[in-house]
Amino acid sequence: ISSIFLPLAFAVCQVSSSPIHQRRALSQNDIIGLQLAGYLENLELSLYTGGCEGFTDVEWIAAGFPSTFQQDICAIAEVILPDLSFTQLLHDCVAATESDKLIASSLESNGISAPQACSYNLSYDSPTSFVLLANQITSISLGFYLGSLNDFSPALQTVAASILSVEARHDAIVRNGMGASPFPTNLDVPLSSVWAYSLAQKYISSCPRQLPIDLLPPLGFNGMQAAVLALAESKANNFSAPTEAGQALYLAIVHANATDPSYQQVLTTGQGQGTAQLPEGLGGVVYAALTASSGDLTFHELATTGT
Repeated sequence: ISSIFLPLAFAVCQVSSSPIHQRRALSQNDIIGLQLAGYLENLELSLYTGGCEGFTDVEWIAAGFPSTFQQDICAIAEVILPDLSFTQLLHDCVAATESDKLIASSLESNGISAPQACSYNLSYDSPTSFVLLANQITSISLGFYLGSLNDFSPALQTVAASILSVEARHDAIVRNGMGASPFPTNLDVPLSSVWAYSLAQKYISSCPRQLPIDLLPPLGFNGMQAAVLALAESKANNFSAPTEAGQALYLAIVHANATDPSYQQVLTTGQGQGTAQLPEGLGGVVYAALTASSGDLTFHELATTGT
């Protein structure tokens, strides 16, 4: 896997070596995007390292996974480190393995501290539960890179896109191993920085420092807490959502099979609780947000403003 990514990064360096080597100042969007990229890559690194080291090959096979699946999980953990170095590849055209130091030096040269690893809440106790968790987290990273491409400066867009393609391959490997379609839909759902950062909080216990990105309040679903709910082909048909007395609320559902959100009214079932029926035709990874809008917000507006 690493042999696929690194040539892409080096190709960008070779074609654009002159302007990139000048260490241009990063824009504010670049800084926020790179901070969140490092934040999510740190989360994925902890996840896949744990999956690689936490189970033996015998345990993976006994759980019904292909004989080479553990090698795939370990390879994903190894390729995340080159992912973390893409900012330095842009600024110096230098490859190195100490990626956490590289992304730190790239950001800190602009007076910004690179995100440090957090303490993570990664709950899994078997190969099967690990893969279900990996599918959720990898989908967040994939959606972030897809949704943030236009926010990066031109010099960063190509490399971010190459990381996006690798994230998609990781997702396909995970989904194929769990017996699901590697490509459940023709399109993936882009996520704004606010949505991606909010979704990631479910898997964070504590961090040395939070990023300067707005956080949406948590939305409960069947006892699970997340600011914006990521639903990976669940068969559940009711959401549990906090409500305020007298306020009409709606569940805005975003998925790849529709260009605009589907708005379902929340019906109050008790104090601070309500249900909303899921529509038919959901596919792939599904996201939802609680909102006072009854349907006048496009996906871009909803993703930009939150609820």
